[in-house]
Amino acid sequence: MRILILGGIAESKQLAQTLIDQGQLVIYSIVGLVRQPDLNCEIHLGGFSQENKNGIDGLAEFCHDRTIDLLLDATHPYAAEISAHAVAAAGLAGINCWRFNRPGWQSTDFTNWHDYRDWDDLLPQLLEFHRPFFTLGASTMAQAHRRPSHQSWIIRCARPLPPCIGITQINAIGPFNYDDELNLMQLHDVDVLISKNSGCSRVADKLDAAMALDIPLFVQQRPFVMEADKNFDDIEALVNQVTSHS
Repeated sequence: MRILILGGIAESKQLAQTLIDQGQLVIYSIVGLVRQPDLNCEIHLGGFSQENKNGIDGLAEFCHDRTIDLLLDATHPYAAEISAHAVAAAGLAGINCWRFNRPGWQSTDFTNWHDYRDWDDLLPQLLEFHRPFFTLGASTMAQAHRRPSHQSWIIRCARPLPPCIGITQINAIGPFNYDDELNLMQLHDVDVLISKNSGCSRVADKLDAAMALDIPLFVQQRPFVMEADKNFDDIEALVNQVTSHS
C-alpha cells in the first residue's frame, strides 16, 4: 500500500516510522520545516498549492500522479484548513482519508483553566493582567497592535520575528521540561499563560508549571474539523487498520 502522511506532530513521525518498519510505502509531507524529519522515506516539503492549482486540487493531483492508496491526516489539531483540504482532495482522488486525532488536555486536571474561542474572546479577559506569556507561536505577532499599554507581552516561537515595542521574544524549539518552564515564568514575572490545547505530553509541563505558580491558564478551544472517513486517537489502532487493509 502506498500511503501519504500529512505530518507535523511527533505522533505523525512515529506513525510514519511504524508503517515503514512494516514494509509500507510511505511519503511524508510537511509544510513548515523546523526539524528535518529523520525518516527513511520520501519527504515532501512545502504543501501542494501551485501557480495554477489550490491546495485541494494540488493534493488530489499529487495523490493521483503518485498512485496513493491512502491519505493519512496526522497534522496538528489546529490545522483545520489542511484537514479540510485532505478530506476534499481524497474525495477527488477517489481514495480514503483517515485521521489521527491527538487527544486534548482535560480542563478537569487543572484548577486554573479558562477556555477561549478566539482573539476577540481572549483579549478582554486578559485586561487585568500585566505580563501574559503567549505560547501560540509566531501568529501572536499579528495581534501586537492590540496590546494594551499597561501590558508587556512574552511570546515564544520557533523563529525570530521583527522586534516590537512592549514584546519580549523567546525563540526556542520544544519540548521544554518542567523546571525550565517554571524558571522561565518566574524570570519574566509571568502572570497568565495562553496556550492551544495541543494535547502533546511533551509540552504539558508548561501547564503544570503555571498551576504550581498559581498562574491562570487560558486555552484556545479546538476548531471544528471536517470528518474523515475514519478517525483514530491511538497510533496502534490506526496501524492495525492499515495492516488489515494492505
